[in-house]
Amino acid sequence: MSFGLLGPVRVWSGGEELDVGFPQQRGVLALLLLSEGRQVTTDEIVDALWGREAPRSAVVSTRTYVSRLRRVLAGGGAAGLGTEAEIRSVGRGYQLVAAPGAVDVTVFRRTTAAARQAREQGRIAEASGLLGDALALWRGPALDGLGGAFFEGRRAWLEQLRASAMEERWALDIEQGDCGGAVAELTLATAAEPYRERLWELLMWAFDRDGHREEALSAYHRIARLLNDDLGLEPGPGLRRMFARIRTAADASLV
Repeated sequence: MSFGLLGPVRVWSGGEELDVGFPQQRGVLALLLLSEGRQVTTDEIVDALWGREAPRSAVVSTRTYVSRLRRVLAGGGAAGLGTEAEIRSVGRGYQLVAAPGAVDVTVFRRTTAAARQAREQGRIAEASGLLGDALALWRGPALDGLGGAFFEGRRAWLEQLRASAMEERWALDIEQGDCGGAVAELTLATAAEPYRERLWELLMWAFDRDGHREEALSAYHRIARLLNDDLGLEPGPGLRRMFARIRTAADASLV
């Protein structure tokens, strides 16, 4: 049995998708999965689903959702479609026990950690491949379809992890000389997130490594104007260091 949170909340057993119900029931499942085997109290579930607007029936509804989810998960395992997962009653709450590696968020975090270790040890191609595997787990915005402050916060956290992994992969691509592909992807990325300075820093590096030093310097001036005109800010230290390095190399080439 496997669980997907990197996109809409989904469950598969033996390759067959299980119906885990409407959004609030999916929200209970997502909260239990995000807790990675730790106990989640009923109060925490109520707060995540309803916040301050929780109805009087919230606790009863939570118990109903858990009961339904138990039947779904037990049914998937009993039908021989995959490894059974179980929601246990623990103290004043619940705990979801599943097979190791069954949750895509956990797999994503483990794989990106392995990629960073590989890079630290100089295994660049392996690190790039691992990051590619990790990013391939995403099926859309994390926790898609779940609303409320709790899930918005978790979604922002997961999307930040995804953005960091993408930036690391682009950096590895540039190190390995795949600069043309990096330029194309980073051009789109800077258009989508024009104030994310790390993207512009990587774009400048890719241009420079690809033999387009003037485009690299031009990219710096574009983001510098954008930051100043829209936000009243100067480029950060990372961008300034990249600009200085490329400009120094350009000046040296003229000597």
